[in-house]
Amino acid sequence: MGVLLKRCHKRLYLLDVGAAILFFGALTQQTELRQSAATAVSELAAQGYRIPSEDDPVRVFPALTNGAFSGRHAGGWRPGSIYLRQQPQGAFSEAVYLRHELFHEVSHRSCGGRLPVWAEEAAAMHFSGELAGLESGNLPSELELQSIKNRVRQGAELDSNDRAVLARLVANVGWPSEPCAVSTRLNELLGVAFDGAGDSSYLLMSLMSGRILANGGDQSSRLPPGSLLKIPYAAALAQADPDLLGAELVASDTDKLLQRREQFQAERYRLLLSPIREQKLLPQAALSDQQTWRCYLGERDADGDFALQASLPELALAMRAALLFKPDYFRGLSQNGILPNSTLAGQSEQDKKLLRQLQVLAKTGTVSTGDGKPLAGHLLLAWPAAHPVFLAIFRQRGVSGAAVLSKAAALLRTWQYDYPARFAAVRVSLLTPTDPGSWDAEPDCPLVANQHGRFTVCGQIRIVSSARGSRSERVVKGILRQSGEHGQTVLETDVDSYVDGVLAAEAQHLAGSAREAMRAVIAWNGSHGSHRHNESSSLCDTTHCMVFLGELPGDKPGRNGHIDIQLMQLLDKLAAESVLNWLPFANGGDQHWQRQLSIDELRRVFAENQILDIRRERHKDGELFIRLFYPANEEMLSCEVFRNTLKLPSCPDSVTPVDSQTWQFAGIGAGHGLGLSIARAQALAEGGRNAEQILRDAYGRSR
Repeated sequence: MGVLLKRCHKRLYLLDVGAAILFFGALTQQTELRQSAATAVSELAAQGYRIPSEDDPVRVFPALTNGAFSGRHAGGWRPGSIYLRQQPQGAFSEAVYLRHELFHEVSHRSCGGRLPVWAEEAAAMHFSGELAGLESGNLPSELELQSIKNRVRQGAELDSNDRAVLARLVANVGWPSEPCAVSTRLNELLGVAFDGAGDSSYLLMSLMSGRILANGGDQSSRLPPGSLLKIPYAAALAQADPDLLGAELVASDTDKLLQRREQFQAERYRLLLSPIREQKLLPQAALSDQQTWRCYLGERDADGDFALQASLPELALAMRAALLFKPDYFRGLSQNGILPNSTLAGQSEQDKKLLRQLQVLAKTGTVSTGDGKPLAGHLLLAWPAAHPVFLAIFRQRGVSGAAVLSKAAALLRTWQYDYPARFAAVRVSLLTPTDPGSWDAEPDCPLVANQHGRFTVCGQIRIVSSARGSRSERVVKGILRQSGEHGQTVLETDVDSYVDGVLAAEAQHLAGSAREAMRAVIAWNGSHGSHRHNESSSLCDTTHCMVFLGELPGDKPGRNGHIDIQLMQLLDKLAAESVLNWLPFANGGDQHWQRQLSIDELRRVFAENQILDIRRERHKDGELFIRLFYPANEEMLSCEVFRNTLKLPSCPDSVTPVDSQTWQFAGIGAGHGLGLSIARAQALAEGGRNAEQILRDAYGRSR
């Protein structure tokens, strides 16, 4: 009696399961197929999988041969629906393929997409019975293994060869019966798509110089950039309407962008992408079909592979080169999130408001599986839109590029205070003639030129200069702009690289809080120094106490620190209180000096026939002046102007005649005696003063 009850219960269970599988068309007449389906789902339920129910059934349709379902396929699946070919080609029946597709359905319901594509396919083959005829011991060759490894690592859809290799591997290794489990041995062998990459990472770069300002997470793993490749593709177009192009870019409209391929210049595209080492880009002559062209915009090729993969630093340099080469083409990216069909349109209103506040150019890029499941998302941001100075790229596993915005916005909120745009760039007149032919680049760091200036894809440029006081050969980072054939050469660089260059020339041995204070002074002067050359909105590279010599060739690149924004804001306050548009500093010190100059030399320097007397005077406000007496009049100069004219180490403490033909000037230390004394700053730092106290000592009203 007990055995009979068990049989009845099993039959009722099969009938219940059968109600959860709905057959359509000619398949409704195949009783054995329906029985096979019910048995398969019962087995899956016994293993612990979540199976279809009467309230949430799976539907099985006869397959058509048109569309994506070709004559080579025996079955197909998408959530809730199975497409099955009657009388399929090959050695297996409809029931085997139905079991295969039913496994995909229950895996979708139970595992939530956690299984790698290859693992779900292996489990489906193992469950379906496809491997019954395979003998163990028939292992794939090394070449076959390497081929499937490469495709798995790129997240490519498995082709028939890959499936055959995978079937032989599973036949030898087996497969675990637990729900959503993966074979440990095969997982070690094959892994998952882009399994070397961390979950999330980011990089902030100066768009001017290519200097990395901040980064986090995995910086070395190489992933396909997805639709971020549309940026260099657009920059490689010979002609384009910026407004129309911008709308196509924010919508990531591949089809419309491909309609512009007659304007595409492949060599320019390759030049902009030269920072990326691992490339399989076909020559333009080989772009014979639509799918191959689509690879140039970040999609997979016909084999499911990607044309290139890049680390974050490589990708950022390539995007920087494209943005700088055709800046007008990308203004429309500021509409991402605003236009209804843009890729960020569906994201958080608060995050999109932040993009508008900072005037950010935004472009997304998503790497997906063959069925559209996101594997990795990229988000490129550059700001401010009118003249971008920052470039940031964010990368996150398992989401679309648009979904990366929530994490990116959190960092943006911090960066808008730590990296304000007004302290981001410095323009330096290099006091040449500098022959543009001497602007060299390394073989792996090519030079790019347009109507706006010259730059290299890696950021740094080697220049040769004949200017007095300048290094004959040096390396600078940024963009070189020249007005006219023999006009002034202006370097636009980031403020930190500028500060490093001035520190190396002026105060290389300064340390601790004194160095921190000095960095702030140099940075403040650099970002406020455009009055030094009104015609080019730049400052000099050899302005008094602001000598900028760049770097020596062969210097190892490095990040020597970032300016403290709170100190910069303090200097804003101190400069306003003292009505200063330039913060003077000098070596200082307590070394005594004296110098004798003949009366003839003094007459020549001051362009006077006769100098009767020279007197040093201090006014009530503490300012020092030198009064020169001539036969018909007199002249009063600030002590700073006087000592600069005569190239004295500092403002003299005494001015005395030696005889009727000679004057003697004596003093202590070096510099003008105003502002920050390098020697005093170091002494204050060694005495325990912090950078803020050193700056208040140098520029406060009580100084």
